[in-house]
Amino acid sequence: MRPVLAMIKKEFLQVKRTREMLALLFMFPLIQMLVLGYAITTEVKHVRLIIVDLDNSRISRELVRAFQHTDRFDVQARDILLTHIGEYLQGWKAQMALVIPRDFGRLLRRGLQPDVQLIVDGVDGNTAGVALGYARGILQQTATQLSPAGHPVSYRPTAPRLHLQERMWYNLNLDSAQFMIPGIVVVLLTIIPMMLTAMSLVREREIGTLEQLLVTPMGKLQLLAGKLIPFLILSFAELVLVMKVAQWIFRVQMHGSYPLLGAIAFIYLFTTLGLGIFISTFTQTQQQAMFVAWFFMVFMILMSGFFIPIPNMPELLQTLTYLNPMRYMMFVIRDIFQKGSSWVYLLPDIGALTGFGLLIFLASILKFSKRIG
Repeated sequence: MRPVLAMIKKEFLQVKRTREMLALLFMFPLIQMLVLGYAITTEVKHVRLIIVDLDNSRISRELVRAFQHTDRFDVQARDILLTHIGEYLQGWKAQMALVIPRDFGRLLRRGLQPDVQLIVDGVDGNTAGVALGYARGILQQTATQLSPAGHPVSYRPTAPRLHLQERMWYNLNLDSAQFMIPGIVVVLLTIIPMMLTAMSLVREREIGTLEQLLVTPMGKLQLLAGKLIPFLILSFAELVLVMKVAQWIFRVQMHGSYPLLGAIAFIYLFTTLGLGIFISTFTQTQQQAMFVAWFFMVFMILMSGFFIPIPNMPELLQTLTYLNPMRYMMFVIRDIFQKGSSWVYLLPDIGALTGFGLLIFLASILKFSKRIG
């Protein structure tokens, strides 16, 4: 036990003396959390909108004001000609055009359904679809409020007259930060431990101290334990740091159990630390280790459901995501944060994480032992 404790002490001192490692442990995750937290969002805001108001009545002006009083749209121009719409869309001066027809107000007052036209730039399909949904909602709500008969405005094609009751569970305001920030926590919990472990072991080989450690009475497993335990502790410190940032700055609500999240993070770290060991076995320099770690990370992130919803992927890729431990951790942390799920509901994913963690960790240890042997 003494050799392991001595090795742990050595690693903590090494981290303390190495500015790059301290920055990688605490400064980089903090900066990445702040930058990614604000930059990565599924919300669509400030869509550039132009309005062609052919009616110019009190009711049509009320409709225009409804679009002006939301951060979803930025009204770039009003009362332009129909022939100018193409010029605005072609020149990226606008992403959407709203055409209010003549007699809009008169027809609405009589309880009829005037047609309203929305012309959308469909180059960015995601933004176009979301913006179209926002515009429909504003049109429907405003026209219903302005119509004496309470009839909703119609579109092409005419929507059925239904009274829809909507109720959002778990994310009442549809705040994308509540969904994306827990995913960023998983990304950081994967990148930093993997890179630190790989770079630390490769560094020992670069400066020649790995061979010196191997001739000591300390066994190979003791050597690995002494190297990994400090990074396990520091990874938990990083987890606490980024979670506090998520809650204090981004107001992400934690509905689940902290002990449960900590236990699952502990299991997941066996995977990331194991991958770090594996990378160190076939890289010769710290730069190589960092490059290979990023190579792994690109595929893990893309196949985890962080950016792209897994059901939107081709069937073959959906099947391959089951081989990605990050997929399960992404699902688990979002469920704990947003739904407050207990371990009973998460048992299949916890089982998969445990299996991957043991498999990757043990395989990496065997490969490391064979390499240094």
